[in-house]
Amino acid sequence: MSTEAATQWILIFGPLAISPGPANVLFGALGNSFGVRDSIPFWLGTNITCIFQSLAIGLGLGYVISTYPAATVVIKFSGIVFLLYLAYRFFRLSVTEEKSIKPLSFKEGVVVELLNAKYLMIPTIMFTQFFSPENDGLSQVFVLTLALAVLTMSSNMAWVFGGKVLTKISVESKSQKGHGMVFGLMLGVTALWLLIG
Repeated sequence: MSTEAATQWILIFGPLAISPGPANVLFGALGNSFGVRDSIPFWLGTNITCIFQSLAIGLGLGYVISTYPAATVVIKFSGIVFLLYLAYRFFRLSVTEEKSIKPLSFKEGVVVELLNAKYLMIPTIMFTQFFSPENDGLSQVFVLTLALAVLTMSSNMAWVFGGKVLTKISVESKSQKGHGMVFGLMLGVTALWLLIG
């Protein structure tokens, strides 16, 4: 990839990766509620799934999605329902005194990412804009997927650390409960925004 193409890639996908989408809001909430270490299983689940999704799109899944648009609708609405469930979990964290609420797991990270229709658009855009069939196609798919994985993993971890920093700033129990409520509401609003949009 040329320097000009790499610059364009960063200018397009950098803002998309760091923007507050469903997964990034969850990463901030996890970092805030459970810390960095307990957020890693969820982080791994989402990011490993992202890698497989990107490879699948690069190797032809984009064609299937464009041929059967109903599949995207099913993924979108399933994702909205799952986001509402996660919003409920964070809201419950804000009103309960129990310490029995556990961080999101690797498996939940996989589910979130499989149902994240917004993410599927990112590698689709990437491959339509930066894939050159006249060059070695397979190596391009792997290089673009690796670049996107590094970008999403680092931006997701930035959200986890941001949530953790928010915890350090306000260590009172009432503040922590307020954060759980805010993140729960943010996830609920995100789900409604996806439903309306």
